[in-house]
Amino acid sequence: MSTQTQWRTLTEVQNPLEADLIKSLLAGAGIDCFIPDRNLGLIYGGAFGFRIQVPAADWSQAKALLAASPLNLEPDQPTQK
Repeated sequence: MSTQTQWRTLTEVQNPLEADLIKSLLAGAGIDCFIPDRNLGLIYGGAFGFRIQVPAADWSQAKALLAASPLNLEPDQPTQK
């Protein structure tokens, strides 16, 4: 049996501050969060976007939390500029 966590993308944003806000929202609910390639995104000014990933087991809870937040982001839908 593998102890490796499977991560699933919750949403993608273009702004690093928005990514940090979502990460804080999830952390406040006790949901782990990972932003792969965060440093690369910062170097290139968010040109590639920032994927917010959560453990697959927590995805449904994270999706509901994000949908109910005042951020008005739909999970799995990148924000529009």
